[in-house]
Order: sequence, then C-alpha cells, then structure tokens
Amino acid sequence: MKVAFFSLALLAAVAAPLLVPTHAAERFDCGSAARENVRLASVGERFDMNLADGRAITFPTLEPPRPTSAAPDRPHEVAAELTSWLIGQNLTLQRLAGPDRWGRIPSRLFIAGEAESVDEILAATGLAMASIAAGACGANVRAAEAAARDERLGIWADPDFALLSGDERRDFLARSGTVALVEGRVSSIGQTAPRLYLNLGDGRGGLSLTIARRNQPLFERAGLTEAKLLHKTLRARGVLEIGAGPQIELFHPDQIEFMEDRH
Repeated sequence: MKVAFFSLALLAAVAAPLLVPTHAAERFDCGSAARENVRLASVGERFDMNLADGRAITFPTLEPPRPTSAAPDRPHEVAAELTSWLIGQNLTLQRLAGPDRWGRIPSRLFIAGEAESVDEILAATGLAMASIAAGACGANVRAAEAAARDERLGIWADPDFALLSGDERRDFLARSGTVALVEGRVSSIGQTAPRLYLNLGDGRGGLSLTIARRNQPLFERAGLTEAKLLHKTLRARGVLEIGAGPQIELFHPDQIEFMEDRH
C-alpha cells in the first residue's frame, strides 16, 4: 500500500459528519461489482467528488473531515491533498449503490496498480474515520482504521478523536455533536416508551447507548437482544449527544462491536 502521496502535516487529519448518508435501495456486491475507468475533476471538503463526465460520487465508508483545535483547517487541507494526489491519475470506479438524495453515487475509487481502494488508504494512514454506517465494503475500511488507531496515526493522535470510556464519569460536552467511538460494559438496560437504554458504567454520569423502539427489531434480527447485550463489553460508534445525560443513538447493528469480556 502506497501512502507517500500524503504530506506529514496531514497525518493529523479527518473525520465526522453529523448526518449519516441515505442511499437508494439499489445495491451492488462489493466483490463482484463492475468497475469503469474514470477521471476526477474536483474534490470537495466533505469527500464530495466530481468526475470529468459530470457525475458526483462520495465515499459512504468514511466520515468527512472535521476541524479540531489541533487542526482547524483540516477539511480544506485534506481536500487540497486529495486533489493533488488523485487529479490526473488513472482511476477505476466501483459503484456501491444507486444515487443518494443529493444525486451522488456511493462508490469506491482505485488507483491503477493499487490493490487497496482510496478509502481504505485514507483510513489506514489515519486520515479518515470509518463512517457510522459503512455499508457495503465497510469491513476493510474498519480494519484499516483499527490498525491506524492502534498505532495512533493521524487523527488518532488528536485528543478530539480519542476513544471514550463509557464507564468514566466525565464532562463529555466538548465532544457533543461529533461522531465518537465509545467503549464500555453494559451494566444495566433501561426502558421508556420510545427507546431502550444500554447504560455503560455502574452509576449516574456514565454514557448510554440508545435504540429507538422502531429500530429494535432490526437489532433483534441480528441477534442483538437485550439478553445478548447485557453485561457485555461493547465498542459503539455514533454521534455523541448531551441530553439528560451523554448518549449515542444506535440505528443499525453495524454500530456495535463486541469486545472481549473483561469481567
């Protein structure tokens, strides 16, 4: 995998939209979907890319860059770096779904001679965070992100992207409204009419994972019943919100990873 295209200054880069992209029902298989030769015309600051033929594409597997106090110009810098890297390259496009509501085609891009897709390379170098709902082909991007996170590459050396402990009583306000990774043990499960609460930690002030009742059947079909989740150590990905307490809403089973139970 070639990563030398990126400047060292940008190894502190990328992640996190507040909205999860909505894709059309049309889907393509990650491994067998056809590829076509394309040329890139421009790269936007939210990974919105325009092809020379006028079509717009996006990476559904990645969160767009967001600024932090350590890297306030990150979106602009990442877009400029990608423009320098990809414009003029021989690229192949693999469509992952039909156009989204904004007319963008969820896709993967490959540079001639590279086995990894561009989104995998971005995640592997610590320049990007995997999206909340990575969808098709998301597993490889998640694996690339995990390796970069373990080595504290790029954004994973930035405190604003640090893994949060759901067991810890702390002020989560600084991370409110951003996509975050949180890890903790589900100590109890609470219920209200509209939603289920997976409470991390053993007391008030901890973080909760919430599941809307209308989405609960989706989790149960994936085997994520209350009995399966209780007392398990999880890693979850989603937008951190501060309501009555810090919480992350789960709307898809892919947002949950089971960690080795340490209790």
